Amino acid sequence: MYIPSLIVVSVFALCLLILVTLVFLIAQFKEDNSIMDIVYGPLFLFSGGLATWLLSSYSLLTLTILGATALWSTRLSWRIYRKNKGHPEDARYAKWREEWSKQGKIYFIIRSYLQINLLQGLVITIVSTPLLISLMNSGANFESEPLLSFSLPLGFLIYILGLSIESVADYQLDRFIAGKKAGTEPATLMTKGLFRYSRRPNYFGETLVWWGLAIMVLPLPFGYLALLSPLAITYTVTKITGPMLEKIFLERYPAEYKEYMRQTSYFLPLPPKA
Repeated sequence: MYIPSLIVVSVFALCLLILVTLVFLIAQFKEDNSIMDIVYGPLFLFSGGLATWLLSSYSLLTLTILGATALWSTRLSWRIYRKNKGHPEDARYAKWREEWSKQGKIYFIIRSYLQINLLQGLVITIVSTPLLISLMNSGANFESEPLLSFSLPLGFLIYILGLSIESVADYQLDRFIAGKKAGTEPATLMTKGLFRYSRRPNYFGETLVWWGLAIMVLPLPFGYLALLSPLAITYTVTKITGPMLEKIFLERYPAEYKEYMRQTSYFLPLPPKA
């Protein structure tokens, strides 16, 4: 059975709109817009799960993508929650609060809803295209789409590889930061473990997660649209978020970080240069 794309996207978008609006109201009550960072991952899962339930689309492919999303989102949300627990509003959001509040309370509320909640909701919709494609093709199976017997396990293996790399890199980085705070880590920069081969191994792992999910649905009608998901993530971490961090580290540790840049690949894990 093929469910029209307009219906699938509309149902998903409506579920997501309700959820991001609820998050917005909670954030205003707690005066902490950085809550959106904690629920960012689970919003993929909850909106996708609700859409799957409303559309009664329970194919093996859809359930596999939902399960993979659940594992990814739980890990991400728990890490951010532990990082933010007991701390005030994240510095980025606090800075926006200060700047936007100068224009008045109404302006702050509208700007927060549009830029923090609705904009991230749009990003979530684009990145969720693998799930949306699977929901459109709710009757897809290995008999009707033989290539699924190749794309589904291949995509899942790439997803597992990406999630493993991201998890290990984040664990190594968190231990390094904890050591710095405790005064037991003498190194200025994190250059060990996976960070010996890539300056952003966690970002590399994140992109593999979404490339894997996109590959799962490629054989389906309009499956190529799922490539919007990993392309958007890859562009964001290589052209926006990554360069921002590079600039910060270059300002804080100019000599050390330039040497690290000379020896270590920016994104793809590669052997360090001599």
